[in-house]
Amino acid sequence: MRALVVGGSGSGKSAFAENLACTLSPQRTYVATMTGNDPEAQDRIARHRKQRAHMGFRTIECAGSIATEAFNPQQDDIVLLDDLGNLVSNALFLENGRMPNPNHVLERLDHELEELSARHRHVVVVAPLAGSEGPSAYESTRTWLRVCGTLCCRLAARFETVIEVACGIPCAVKGALP
Repeated sequence: MRALVVGGSGSGKSAFAENLACTLSPQRTYVATMTGNDPEAQDRIARHRKQRAHMGFRTIECAGSIATEAFNPQQDDIVLLDDLGNLVSNALFLENGRMPNPNHVLERLDHELEELSARHRHVVVVAPLAGSEGPSAYESTRTWLRVCGTLCCRLAARFETVIEVACGIPCAVKGALP
């Protein structure tokens, strides 16, 4: 199964994706993309680790790239990437204090996601509903919205399942609820 799980902030999309991953395979890898660069982020990371501690995930911390040798197709029957928005932010904004070419970031991440999907039996990607909050006055935010939104559209086209989670309730947008 290849599933894209989208939703707004605090919608329950991560919890849904974690539970979905647990139903798909006992060999689970969690790709964590949030960086702990401030106390609030560190608290959130600790809270997320505690929430999934009993779920049997092997965790790989990936900031701005998921091209890593840490993945093992034999060991990682399912890969859960949480979340695409953080991955895009890290790729755009953590590189030496200046923003790299957004088109290069888009194509690199798209290629990495395609390779990840090809190597593993099950892939679940958690992503924000980019753009659902309306337009932004900031160029950097508009760039993030474009890259993240484009990646979500590409994943939705390639994956057989797209699920939107709102208020903790999953709704199949493409395919069926597992």
